[in-house]
Amino acid sequence: MDTTQLSGWYRIDGRDLWTVYSMFVESGSDGFLKYAAKKESITHDWRDEDGLDVDLSQIFLKDRDITLNVAILAESESRFWEVYEAFLAHMMQPGQRRIEVTEFGDRSFNVFYKECNNFKRFTRIKDSNLIGCKFSIVFTENKPSISSNVYIVDDQGRYLIT
Repeated sequence: MDTTQLSGWYRIDGRDLWTVYSMFVESGSDGFLKYAAKKESITHDWRDEDGLDVDLSQIFLKDRDITLNVAILAESESRFWEVYEAFLAHMMQPGQRRIEVTEFGDRSFNVFYKECNNFKRFTRIKDSNLIGCKFSIVFTENKPSISSNVYIVDDQGRYLIT
């Protein structure tokens, strides 16, 4: 199995997942691109007016969960336990983690560890010396951001690039 192309795609707090933890992301990173849900706006139902008065002067977002499906591939059982325990210890540290996703142009996201689920135990990979496991990690981005970029549109609805 060629593992030379697995480094450099994802970093957590500056640590490359493959280089440091023998870990790679199989799927789930699209969750970082999904729009966070909007919080409910402030409303008032005036008794002497029709309808509902909704304040849309500002928009606020709810937190969002991102589930990454990952795998660990290690050259030996001792290496497996070394990287598994190191990753677990890193996730259990207080505070937020910064995940950098290079396939999105080196975008980074501030998240915290929520849970690990769908764990498939470690096993020796057929016809190789590798030991692997798969699991899902759920991260929460508690303060998703709205881009502050301003876009100019012409009278035909086309974006103007300056």
